[in-house]
Order: sequence, then C-alpha cells, then structure tokens
Amino acid sequence: MSTTKDVILHWYPTSPFCQKVAWILNYKKIDYKIVLIDRCEPRPLRRPLDGGYRKSPILQIGNHVYCDTKAIILALEKHFPETTIYPKLTSTPDVSSEALARGLTVWMDSTLFSNVVSQLPIKSFDEAFIKDRSELVGSRFNADVMTAAAPFMKATLKAEFSIAESILGKKTWVLDTEEPSLVDFSLSMMTFFCLNLTGEEWVQTNLKTLFDHMSRVMGASNWDVTESRPKLTEEEAVEVLKRHESDPLAEGFESHSSILPIKLGQLVSITPLDTGKIPVTGTLVRSTVDETVISYKDLNHNTTSIVHFPTIGFIVVPTRPQA
Repeated sequence: MSTTKDVILHWYPTSPFCQKVAWILNYKKIDYKIVLIDRCEPRPLRRPLDGGYRKSPILQIGNHVYCDTKAIILALEKHFPETTIYPKLTSTPDVSSEALARGLTVWMDSTLFSNVVSQLPIKSFDEAFIKDRSELVGSRFNADVMTAAAPFMKATLKAEFSIAESILGKKTWVLDTEEPSLVDFSLSMMTFFCLNLTGEEWVQTNLKTLFDHMSRVMGASNWDVTESRPKLTEEEAVEVLKRHESDPLAEGFESHSSILPIKLGQLVSITPLDTGKIPVTGTLVRSTVDETVISYKDLNHNTTSIVHFPTIGFIVVPTRPQA
C-alpha cells in the first residue's frame, strides 16, 4: 500500500536522527518534501502539527504527524512496505529481521547515542544552542567538565562500538540479511555522527569495520539527495495539514480497545521518558503496543492534527481540560 498524501520531513541536516529518517526515505524511494526547521526552539509553526513535542525530526503525512523515529519508521514501513527495512534472515528465511532490528536499535538510539554525544565540542556552540539543549535534557551543560571528560570517554565509546563490531563481524549487513535492515541504518547513523564529532582519522583507526559498513549503507540509501528534495516553508506545511484535516481516520482506528487503563475518547497527556519532557495533550484515539495516537486541536491556528507517538519510551496519563 502507498499513500497519495503529501509526505513531509521536518528536519535540520546536522541532526543524526533526521539523517537516519532521510536515508530510509531515500532507500525506500519515497516521493517526499522537506521543511527546514531551526535546530533550536522556539518553533511556533510546528506546534499546530506536534502539539508541543520538541525533538526532531517529525514526519507529516497529510494531517497525520509522527513524533520520534520509532513512530516514523513504523509509519514508513506500513505505508511504503515495498522496499522493506525488515528483510528476511538468511539463516532462517521464514523469519523477519524486525524484532532483532528494533531491539538493537533501542540500544543504539539510547546508550550508544549518549556515548557519542560525549564528544560534542560543546565550547564551539553559541549560548542559544547550549541553553536549548540544557532545557532539552533537564540540566545545565557544564562545558568545562564535558570538554575535560571527552578524551577519556573515547575508551567507553570504543567499547560500546566494539559490541556492534562483534555483531557485524565479517557480514555485509548486521543481521546477515541480503539487504540492509533498520539496524544497519541505526548503526551507520551512529558511525556517521561519531565521524562528524571525532574526525575520520579516529574512526578509520578505531572503527574501520564500521566505517566500511557505514559507506555501504550510505551508498544504498543515496544519503546525499535529501537537500535537493522539493522544499516547503513551515507555513505551507500547516496549509497541507488544513487541506487534509477533514480526512477520516484510518480504517479500524477507533475499533481497537485501549491497552492503557484509559478509554478511547478521553483527554490524555503524552510525555517522553528520557529528554524533552514536554507533555502533549489531546484526545486518545488509538492505544496499542506499537503506538499511542491522539487528536490534537490547536486553538491558535484552528487546526486539528492526528499525532502518533511510539508506546516505547513515553508515558500516557489522563488529564483534564484547561480552564
């Protein structure tokens, strides 16, 4: 199944997670547009879409907005399954690589990512960026401590990457599939991020196997074509939302029971469990082991969006309307 609705990636190129989604969009040969957003808050014209979710990227398909890469990837595989990122395992051809790929990606997107972040040249960033990222993580960055610790954290970083190297071994793809799986994109994105922070010499010296793997993934995904995709302004993306907001929900949406102790139709707040702990409030329209979906009304723009969050990594609680 494919979609005829506008597919829009809201991104900025220096974000590794934005890059990963872009690589997958390109790998699947999806016809999409891009909206270039500021790397720091405030982003007032994203609020009609995401209800306050502050991390990037987000993916917009018509009036549906997908927050967090886990929700984005779920949507891409659902709407554009033809070039799957869950190919069959070579050793057991009747078994999809999905479970293994998603499980390893959780580790790479959390623990491994945090270790790569230790190499940020924090003193090279301006005060606006430091303030924004301090608010994101919930504590003030100590530039002196981070700078002093960075050389010593490389040992921890190499140890983390060595686990990935041992899983990859001499295989072309991490899970010994004939084509790349989600975990290949996740791992290569981390290598790419590390390369941009530590330099190619360190990566080539310490992570040569992963550098070669990254090169294969980037070649398969036409990684550098994203910035040549058709561009929309933030205002135009909101207009796309308005054109589609009368579209019906997907078939079977409201027929599902909720896995939460909350009935569909109730007002809820959804908050990330790691960083960017800004709750998004809306009416619960779907609750499964894969995703939580709300209908969000933005009174400032008189819009309604259907906002998707992954169930993993978020907490959903009932709330009351604001007075």
